[in-house]
Parts: sequence; C-alpha cells; structure tokens
Amino acid sequence: MRRNSTHHHPLTPYLFFIAAVLYESLASMTLFMSPLLGVGFYYIIHHIYDEKRYSHFVLIFIYALYVEFDRGLIPLSFLLFTLIFYKLLFGSIKRHLHCQVCLVFLYITIGYLGYYLFNLFLAYLFNITLPHFGIAYLYFIVTDIFLTLVLL
Repeated sequence: MRRNSTHHHPLTPYLFFIAAVLYESLASMTLFMSPLLGVGFYYIIHHIYDEKRYSHFVLIFIYALYVEFDRGLIPLSFLLFTLIFYKLLFGSIKRHLHCQVCLVFLYITIGYLGYYLFNLFLAYLFNITLPHFGIAYLYFIVTDIFLTLVLL
C-alpha cells in the first residue's frame, strides 16, 4: 500500500491567515468582534525564539497591517510596538513571571493597552486624529484572552 505523502502542516498558517482576513472583514462591520491583535501579539511574543515560526510572524504582521488600514490606525504601528515591547519589557517579564496563564493575561492586556497608548502617542506626534478608546477594548481583551486560552 502507498502512503499519502502530502504534508498538510505547512499550509495551516496560510489557511488561518485567509480565515483571519475574512473574519476581520466581518469584524469591521460590527462593533464587538475582536480584531484578534491580542492573539497575534501573544503568539509572536510566546514563540519569539522559534525560528520555524518566523513565516507565521510575517503573516501576523501582514494581518495587523490589514487591520490597521481597515480600522483607521497608524500603519506599521503594531510592528513597531511589538519590537519596542520585546526590547524593553519582554526579558524582565519573562524572568520574573513563570505562570503561563498569568502571562496570557498580562501579554494580551499589555498588547491592547500598550498598542492603544502607542497609537495615541504617534497620533499626537504626527498631529493626526487621536484614536478613540472605549469599552470595546476591554471586551477585545477578554475575548482574546479566552480565545488564546482555548486555542493556544
């Protein structure tokens, strides 16, 4: 008997990317569908040293760029915020906190609130319209925490 030699695992990130873009298309029409940036931020920070996942990071950054254009945020600010967070805070948080569930809560909360504050800073710096902060951000944080605990 011949075995099926097709290996489907390399296709999985691209299928998730396509599904995420379709999800964001629907999420932009409703107020309370999370843009899933917290899940992407946690995935990048959690797997930062895994070289096999670098192609996943590129897809996440392309998705974040799509979200930024779709929601009127500053382009490439997610990439800049992630790099700044990694350089300034990641090492100290990783050294002092070993509870995996606590890291999920902390990274996603820092991801959304820090990303909002970073966009606020860039908007002030470039003298453009300030992003609006509402109760939806708290809903996004809770939704992304739940999805991360269930999926990852």
